[in-house]
Amino acid sequence: MRNDAGEFGLRIKEILDEVVEVCQAGSWEELKDEVSDVMFGLGRLVGYMCGRVYVKMWFDERHVKKIDGRMEECGCVRSKRHLVGGVCPSVGKM
Repeated sequence: MRNDAGEFGLRIKEILDEVVEVCQAGSWEELKDEVSDVMFGLGRLVGYMCGRVYVKMWFDERHVKKIDGRMEECGCVRSKRHLVGGVCPSVGKM
């Protein structure tokens, strides 16, 4: 993961996308997952503003655990449905 110059808008878009998913959550567990995703996005935004990659946020642990599992399973921060031909589209961008 990186926070490159000029990515403020991207960080905002990522948070807004996750907020939409919070609103669409169909269960308590899904809601907690999506809120954790929002908190992780906020940590990325705060990190961007502080010149860091990420700043730890309250309730982001679920998201971090999910990412750790994905990295172990397929070597990508993204879920399997976002792989392109079985390859992580973020390779080289992290």
